[in-house]
Amino acid sequence: MNKLVVSEFFRLLKSNIFKICLLVSAGLGIFIVMMRWYDIKMNPDSYAKLSQEYSNADGLLFAGGLYMIFVVAVFVSIFVGTEYSNGTMRNKIIVGHVRWNIYFSKFIVCVVADVIIHIMCVVAVLIFGWLFIGGTTLSPAKIILMMSVSASSILALTALLLLLSMSIQSRAYGGVLCLLTTLVMMFASMSVYQRLSAPEYYDEYMYADENTGEVTMMEKVKNPQYLTGGKRRAYEFLNDFIPVSQLYQIMEHKTDRLNVIVFYDLILVIATTGTGMVIFKRKNLK
Repeated sequence: MNKLVVSEFFRLLKSNIFKICLLVSAGLGIFIVMMRWYDIKMNPDSYAKLSQEYSNADGLLFAGGLYMIFVVAVFVSIFVGTEYSNGTMRNKIIVGHVRWNIYFSKFIVCVVADVIIHIMCVVAVLIFGWLFIGGTTLSPAKIILMMSVSASSILALTALLLLLSMSIQSRAYGGVLCLLTTLVMMFASMSVYQRLSAPEYYDEYMYADENTGEVTMMEKVKNPQYLTGGKRRAYEFLNDFIPVSQLYQIMEHKTDRLNVIVFYDLILVIATTGTGMVIFKRKNLK
């Protein structure tokens, strides 16, 4: 097992896809900061009316995590799929390595790599944010806490993507499935967030008739789309359970559900890793 993990890390250090993902991550963090810097320069009066957190790196610190999910999907599918395509996976079994050890070594290395990719974006935002738009007002303790929980979300996402990649021998098909799964989670998270964010009541408002000029006051009315009861609890569960939704909460610096998020991540990791190991153990490698 130790030899497998060490060899995987050596392979990671030589991996071009890992290096590219790191560059993309850092580039995204820099791009986010520079876009905010440009917007501040173009609209100084608007930003002057906002609190400091809107003009410094606070709101951008974990924004890259929502885009890093696609980088993670590409890395896992290619890093794992390459060993299928060149026969290395089959050779490891021929020389006597246990399949469960092979799977778990892949899991360890992919998790470490994906967390590093994610942290690279955060570090880039911190550095370039401090240089161009001002440092963060968040305390170091809160930054570490949010980064730890975001790493937990990345861990759960990696476990799911590894299950898909290890179950499909074709690198191309595995990559497409990983990207589609990530995209579906993204749209599902957006839908869940929109439903949960819908107001319970529409505020009262006034409007004037264009012909008569008569002003009419519309009273506050209940939103028929507002979620209540069991349906709302189901959406709240999805919001805490889906890794992409977790990353969105972290981006908004919501800290009231962090313990729940980590708990669900643990469940997801155990379920996907266990399922993936069973599938890989029974898989007929060609």
